[in-house]
Amino acid sequence: MSDFKVEPSSTQGGGHPSVTITQTFSYDNGTDSVKDAFVRLQPGLLGNPQSAAFCSQQQFQSDNCPADSKVGSVEVTAHTVLLPFISLTNPGTVYNMSPTGDEPAHIGIVVHAAAGLSKIFLQAPVYIRPGPDGYGLESTFADQPRTAGLHIQIEKIALTFDGQASNGPFMRMPTACADGRSLSRANSWEASTVFSERAFQMTPTDCDKLSFNPKAEGSMGAPGITKAHEFPPVSTTLKFDPEEAALKRAEVVLPLSLGPNLPGAQRACSRELSNASNCPDSSRVGTAIIDSPLQAQPVRGPVYIAFNTANPLPGLIVILPPPVGVRLDGAVDPITAGTRNTFASNPDLPVRSFTLSFEGGRPDSALVLTQDLCAAGTDRTMSVRLVAHNGKQTEFEQELATPGCDPRAKVSIRRRGFRASLVARLRAAPRGPGITSFGLRLPKTLRRGKARPFVLANGARIRPLTRKRLAKMPFPGEVRSATVVWRGLRASRKLRRTTRVRLTMKDARGATTTLNPRVRVRGKRPSGR
Repeated sequence: MSDFKVEPSSTQGGGHPSVTITQTFSYDNGTDSVKDAFVRLQPGLLGNPQSAAFCSQQQFQSDNCPADSKVGSVEVTAHTVLLPFISLTNPGTVYNMSPTGDEPAHIGIVVHAAAGLSKIFLQAPVYIRPGPDGYGLESTFADQPRTAGLHIQIEKIALTFDGQASNGPFMRMPTACADGRSLSRANSWEASTVFSERAFQMTPTDCDKLSFNPKAEGSMGAPGITKAHEFPPVSTTLKFDPEEAALKRAEVVLPLSLGPNLPGAQRACSRELSNASNCPDSSRVGTAIIDSPLQAQPVRGPVYIAFNTANPLPGLIVILPPPVGVRLDGAVDPITAGTRNTFASNPDLPVRSFTLSFEGGRPDSALVLTQDLCAAGTDRTMSVRLVAHNGKQTEFEQELATPGCDPRAKVSIRRRGFRASLVARLRAAPRGPGITSFGLRLPKTLRRGKARPFVLANGARIRPLTRKRLAKMPFPGEVRSATVVWRGLRASRKLRRTTRVRLTMKDARGATTTLNPRVRVRGKRPSGR
């Protein structure tokens, strides 16, 4: 190989230019020709197979790929061995093919027949693989032909991938404006054990123009798992715009109400198995889910607790299986503010969301509650610090949902002689499930008067169904809070300074919470007998 180039039509970081990959070959004799040509693109330079239709193997072999599966073009310059001084450049088409194995993408090339030569059909799987500089796309066109009707010698291959395909942007530039290195290796038919290697440097530009506005959400606990010293399921999700700069570093500090669980740490994968990415199922503590435009569906993979960093405490390993094929390593540090999880080297890949879920409900779970989740003063806030590949960073706090916490209510009664008013304020648990319906039953010492109750919820005033001492209704959707006002109640002489009011609330879990609080009755009692 005498020359190798990777040339985008624009160097705008995160942009979608056409990209031309050129390989030039020279030989020691007039009969040899290139056999296998390997290319590794610099990290962050990607093609999206979901942006075009797919061509099947049968369609490809019959040269009948759909037009909307086209993702580029190719020019092959070659000469016949009989006429070494006359070079011909034959055009061709690049198609997006259906993967045949665990590869995330597969490309096919059809070089059109010209000047007495026959068509050439080549195809290659494309993988995302780690390297010293990060994760990059790798592909090999193997066993390139020496004959196309006549014995040929290939001089140059110029492969152009389009910036836009039938379903949207196809090629995508790195979002880091650092020098990137693409690599190519090739051998020949007559020297198949000898590889020639060339590299090409390319630097994206204007990466600072890319935005970085991630968001976060999460939850901890479950019905029946909310008390201190219990083992809650915990889930955190980071959300991104895949057209913005990609995430490089993530630091998440969990609330003080969560702490590492020592029996869970004892399940840690050994350093030897960690280095080999061969942790046993016994070390698995959760599941990771990545949603990327590069995949038709989100990809799930295991999360292991493992000795994978220089820290004395075990960290986390996320294995995203093929077709993604990415390993992420996280460090775990107990700090004053809580337990900090740091993933320092995320690949430059477009992502919509990344979810990290820890299993709960078992004594050797990864995390343990140090406080009652449903108590008023409990810390439910995680701190997030995220750094993009273009250097932009953001820090914010996010309160975690508590789906195991029941809704609450506060009831007040004020009387004036034989009349009384009741106000009930219903509230969902902080970041817990919303309230979907309620029922309120008056004590026997109160009964409905002429005035009907009303409910204030989501900015609307609603009339509930009422009977003698009952008011109830389903809400048109989930509500975080609602106020029930019932005026003009008839109060019995037997209404004391305190009484009980029965409340039921259903929430989005389908659970029913029943309360029977003791309520203080304020105001004046009727005078005389």
